[in-house]
Amino acid sequence: MSMVSPSEAEEALSAFAARLKNENSASSSDLSILESKLCGPDGVVTALITKLWLPQIDPNNSLSILVHLVGKYPNKYMNAVASAIRHDIEHKFDTTKMDTTEQCYEVSDALILALAKLLVAPNSDTQTGIATDAHAGLLALCKFDNHEYHKSGTCQKLFQHLATLWKYLQQQQKDKIRESSTAQMRIAALMIDVCLLGGKEIALALSDDAGGIMKKLLDLALDFPNKDPLLQMTALDALEGLAVESKNCPMTTERAEFLLGNDKLHNGLLYLIGSSSEDVQFDTINGYAALRLVTEICRVGILSSSHSVVESTKTKFNALLRSFQEALHALEPRGESERLSYIYAVSSLVASCATSTEEMSKSILQDTTLLHGWLSLFSRSSQPKLKSSILSSLSQVIEPAIWQDKEDACSDYVSLSLYHAFGEANNQRDPTECVLSSAKSPFVEERLGAYNLLRAMASRRCCVRMLLLYKGDDDNSIFVEWLLNQDTESTNEGRQARFKILESLLADVNNIEGLISTKAFREMQLWMKRGPAHTTAVPWNLATE
Repeated sequence: MSMVSPSEAEEALSAFAARLKNENSASSSDLSILESKLCGPDGVVTALITKLWLPQIDPNNSLSILVHLVGKYPNKYMNAVASAIRHDIEHKFDTTKMDTTEQCYEVSDALILALAKLLVAPNSDTQTGIATDAHAGLLALCKFDNHEYHKSGTCQKLFQHLATLWKYLQQQQKDKIRESSTAQMRIAALMIDVCLLGGKEIALALSDDAGGIMKKLLDLALDFPNKDPLLQMTALDALEGLAVESKNCPMTTERAEFLLGNDKLHNGLLYLIGSSSEDVQFDTINGYAALRLVTEICRVGILSSSHSVVESTKTKFNALLRSFQEALHALEPRGESERLSYIYAVSSLVASCATSTEEMSKSILQDTTLLHGWLSLFSRSSQPKLKSSILSSLSQVIEPAIWQDKEDACSDYVSLSLYHAFGEANNQRDPTECVLSSAKSPFVEERLGAYNLLRAMASRRCCVRMLLLYKGDDDNSIFVEWLLNQDTESTNEGRQARFKILESLLADVNNIEGLISTKAFREMQLWMKRGPAHTTAVPWNLATE
């Protein structure tokens, strides 16, 4: 079929629009005529999309025609319209490739609502691509709004429409609960993605001006008792996304304020994990989902000072930490998955308390029950993955990076205290003996965990001397001998990890030349020069000569 001219396409659309306007509907024969003139459904959608963003010169009201086609002929048009609009948005509103000062497209309120309806459209439950396209298109519009300092108010309009749709979904009858739950989580996922764009977005989500959409997610995640625990679990996982920080989505002050200081969020989570102050038990279904979220909030709190949160927020966060500490005492994890969650929960709590006030730091360091439950390797003797998790989690607390706003003396004291607590938790052995034992494990996971801990220790000047001068029972410098004998590590990942230990040791601030033999120091320099692939079997007497 030959392509029609723009004037012929416009004439065909005008005739269809007139029919639609005069009779509030258009017959199948009218659509057939339109499709025959515009090369089928794809041609119709393409012709309508061209003026979708220019309503001031769109006499046929392209959006109204698209809404009509999607509503009356969903199987034919819903997928095509969602896909076409998404790709048009990503082309026209790509802030990395356009001169936004010359951008003259208009994002109408009606268009935002139409896309929001596609996000939760009935057919999108079985045709997930429709919801995916709607999500991507709306998120791209919000990114552009963020780039343009929210001049168009797209984010606020979107949140208002999503809140209205959410309220409608919650009023559905029992026979539509599954479809309603799926649609609600799509709304929540889009809201979270938009909130990650910046501080203004999460402020809007929390405000009544945007329909209080964040409150709806909190109600879904934290209300107790909850009639739909699986939906509640999904809501908790969605909230966890707000606590994740990445290069593309850095933590904002507004997001940190919400996570560290929202009473409803804190009280609901503590209720699920069995806060002693509320006299409730750990929720058997969603307790660990709540535990993971509190763990991530603790990680946000570690760097809270860099987000300039107010003192009242810090006070609320410290109260959360105290209640979290009490709740963890009553927790009895079973199985590998639960134990992993417990390990990271305790390590995050310890890091948060240690980098908080002096009182909280002292309290957590004296909590031997919690520290032993976290750091004991013997209770996981046949579980190398859990051992690796313990060692790696301890290395993250000792890692200097999380102490950027603290004095060296404070961080060194806490790091050494935790390192010795590690030995105490493992039959009161020397901590270096324990970690070297794991470094010689036949299981690569456990070895990598030990390497992480040794690298963290080597990054601290106060710990370097302790490592280099450590002597085993036979009075030999075990650590230096082990490090230089690279033949004991056969994996590339392990060699890279051991090389990072060397890099930390040879940092100028450590000045280790006088602590080990000249031959050992030269061998380290040669290894440093040649890189991770360098290997040499070192005689026993090299490190002690």
